[in-house]
Amino acid sequence: MGLWGLRLTSRFNRLRRYRHIVAVLMKYGLEEVADALRSRVLVRLGEKIAPVRVKRIVEGPGRPERFRLALEELGPTFIKFGQLLSTRPDVIPIEYVQELGRLQDHVKPEPPEKIRAEVEQQLHGRIEEVFLQFDAEPLAAGSIAQVHRATTREGDSVVVKVRRPGIVQIIQAECEMLEDLAGILKLTLFQHETIDPMQMVREFAEAVFKETDLANERRNLLRFIRNFADDPTVHVPRVYEKYCTASVLTMEYIDGIRPGDPAFLREHGLDPKRVARRGADFVLKQIFELGFFHTDPHPGNFFLLPGDVLAPIDFGQVSRLSSLDRELFNEIVLAIVENEPARVVRALDRQDMVHAMTDMAKLAAGMEQLIETYRDLPVRSIPFATAVTQTFDLFRSNYVRPPSQFTLMLKTMVTIETFARSLDPEFNLIEALTPYARRASLREFEPKRLLLHMRQAVQDAGELASRLPEDVNVILSKFRQGKFQVRVQHEHLETLNKTLDKSSNRISFALIIAALLIGSSMLVAQENLQQVGMFGYFIAAVFGVWLLISIIRGGKL
Repeated sequence: MGLWGLRLTSRFNRLRRYRHIVAVLMKYGLEEVADALRSRVLVRLGEKIAPVRVKRIVEGPGRPERFRLALEELGPTFIKFGQLLSTRPDVIPIEYVQELGRLQDHVKPEPPEKIRAEVEQQLHGRIEEVFLQFDAEPLAAGSIAQVHRATTREGDSVVVKVRRPGIVQIIQAECEMLEDLAGILKLTLFQHETIDPMQMVREFAEAVFKETDLANERRNLLRFIRNFADDPTVHVPRVYEKYCTASVLTMEYIDGIRPGDPAFLREHGLDPKRVARRGADFVLKQIFELGFFHTDPHPGNFFLLPGDVLAPIDFGQVSRLSSLDRELFNEIVLAIVENEPARVVRALDRQDMVHAMTDMAKLAAGMEQLIETYRDLPVRSIPFATAVTQTFDLFRSNYVRPPSQFTLMLKTMVTIETFARSLDPEFNLIEALTPYARRASLREFEPKRLLLHMRQAVQDAGELASRLPEDVNVILSKFRQGKFQVRVQHEHLETLNKTLDKSSNRISFALIIAALLIGSSMLVAQENLQQVGMFGYFIAAVFGVWLLISIIRGGKL
């Protein structure tokens, strides 16, 4: 097949996929999204993509649930996008966050022969030569990869994570479609929210492509091994780099039990309360001390080993916190614990997270009311998840936009709190994280850090002083040459210009009509020019009616 044939096939497949997307959106009563998408694709592809018959499911489920069901039916890429949206309570309403949090990947495993071919191609040898034993039946299957148990030639028991063949190309094509869908979500489902859907799609594409790169996950895993090498409460699986590529990741097989019912753990000699605390410490250490954290610490991503040792798995979803993000979080935590709402508002403003539309007085009052709700409660009684939800509601209603990794961090902490409380109902995350926040704040005042800050400040001041004469000379030179310009921007100046332009045009039009009437009246008085004068009256009447209609339509009569 030639290049033209490949393009035609690609175009046909894209058109068929768009038809399916429109049909699913219509099925779940999201016609405004479907119509907008259809209009956009009509322009891009020049084809009609209206499904012929669609059985609609409108009654019963609410819109958030129908949105979730539509994403589930559209497949893995859209499910992952919905999962990303569920981590952004700062930009979408809480009812959507809660509903999208229920999204689950239900993916059939790849045929064994495809996985075998992928492993053999990546590791350059027949599977029987590479491994002593390789189970064709997967232990788990996800939308991006699936996991198989195996034994190395050295006799070590391992798990082999294999990327689904062709998944990168599928995700790339569907991300392009998501751009079309994201471009109209703002105008349909979230028209009253200050969301940048294209930015979210870019964040999603970056995150999901990192997840498809198993070499990146290997690097994450190696970093976790280094970070917890001296921690006896955490066991990070060993990496077998000899058996790793961008599509294959081989790591130590963990023979442990899944976190579950506390009674079940006690039967196996484990202490649920200690496991809960260690799970929280595992996440809090990453956030407050390392700035590099596992973003999905739910029970399915842990095994428990004898001695209440925690063994995390699946390192594809990680994020990083800048020092500024950690400072902001420390400030917010301590402000809530110490009942200082103004401190939170100052911290948000200082980190440039406050929008131009934000009413600072309203934000301060809302923060004060939120903190007042928990003022008289002991720290251990403050419900972290509820407080986070209320904080995001306050942020969203006041146009406060924290960075995505900051909201992902809070979502991670809510997840680990749920995990810990399932094992120990008396566990309280705020009580557990307060010492971390205090230690992090005290580290800022260590002599070594203070000296570093002072050295940086002196260096910046020195650079400013050394450049000042040159900068002043440039300014004076432009003054002398008449090239110095001052630009002033007024928010509504363009609107004013348009209004003045329209008004002057109407005045000019009115003067022309008046001149026509006067001139026509003078011509009508002369017998030989009466017809010309009558024609002038007619032209003036047409122009007058036209001017009157434009004024009435503009609502300025």
